[in-house]
Amino acid sequence: MVSSRRDGTTTVTERRKAKGVALRVFFYVFFSYGFLYLVGVLGEQAQK
Repeated sequence: MVSSRRDGTTTVTERRKAKGVALRVFFYVFFSYGFLYLVGVLGEQAQK
């Protein structure tokens, strides 16, 4: 079971989980923005 220590410090696995979540959020935001940008560019060209 992963938990924080009594002195307030976090364990290594907790930090690794937090880093993994932050990395996943970064990729979701980055690729979502890229996908929406691509849809916008293709939509502009389709109207021409």
